[in-house]
Amino acid sequence: MMEEKEVTGKKERGINSFMSALGNLYNKIRQTGTGETGEEGELAQCVLQAYEEWQSAENFFHSVSDPDLIDHAIYKLEASKTRYVYLLKQAKAEGIRIDPHQL
Repeated sequence: MMEEKEVTGKKERGINSFMSALGNLYNKIRQTGTGETGEEGELAQCVLQAYEEWQSAENFFHSVSDPDLIDHAIYKLEASKTRYVYLLKQAKAEGIRIDPHQL
């Protein structure tokens, strides 16, 4: 039982560390000026939506207590995180800066 708690604690610390690094990356590409238009605006909107979905999945993961839902929560968290990272990299590669407070 104690080993299981240690593993869970290590996983949570790893997830928190990863989220912190992603948050830093997210903040680096934010913009505090004008909004994007056209395809750039659509990609920016997708990045912000993916970020919100990831945060929602994280909250769900932390609130789950039913053993039958833990695997689902982990899958949902990993899938949303992967989508967010992918879109964030796409936006960065295209030079799009995103300000989540403008949308």
